[in-house]
Amino acid sequence: MEQRFEKWNNWLDKIDVDVCRLISNRTIFREVQEIIDNNPKIQSPNLFYAYLEDTYVAFTAMAVRRQIKPHKNCISFTGLLREIIDTPCVLSRERFTNMYPQSMQKRANSDFSQFAGSCEDHVDPNVVRQDLKNLNDLGSELEVFADKRIAHHDKRTPEKVPTFDNLDACIDYLEELTKKYLLLFRAVARPSLVTNLDDWQEIFREPWILPDNMSSVDSTEWWNTEGDKEWDEWSP
Repeated sequence: MEQRFEKWNNWLDKIDVDVCRLISNRTIFREVQEIIDNNPKIQSPNLFYAYLEDTYVAFTAMAVRRQIKPHKNCISFTGLLREIIDTPCVLSRERFTNMYPQSMQKRANSDFSQFAGSCEDHVDPNVVRQDLKNLNDLGSELEVFADKRIAHHDKRTPEKVPTFDNLDACIDYLEELTKKYLLLFRAVARPSLVTNLDDWQEIFREPWILPDNMSSVDSTEWWNTEGDKEWDEWSP
């Protein structure tokens, strides 16, 4: 049982990273839109804007799909919730309350009942089952679209094309679920998964295109280094 808990806890780490990245990317995408809205000089049709939107939508749809569509030997929120439903006794009330100091046992039991349900000894599988249903209901159209139009180009056209509201609803619910299960696994309450982003807008305060006689730095090495870092972030 302990081994299973440690496996799930490790999965939750990876899910947390993925969901935080979804939230961060959405914040950046929205702030880019604000930059454009606040500057009339750049408010004209541009292929770069189309590229930004295409990239954001493709990344977000596939990242949500990763959490919703289960695959053998792959980590996903759906996979985690299904395993909890099958063996709910792993997330026991005793394990949870032991993470609180003795003076807060009443609060510990109250918190467990609030988030895990009314089962006496362990998380209520029906509560987890409802979490799974909510996730699948929110993400089903997005999953189909990602399968048929991003991962592949299916001959069958998706019946519904997701909207930005659909994307946002999925991200919001994934954040809600992540915070809930971080609490159940670790007794850690995180009001927000992403509390601070670096000043990513700093690069926009510099001209991007320099006069030819000033552009003397070869960026190839820089791109290779930074690109390797990006790929490393996706590695286990």
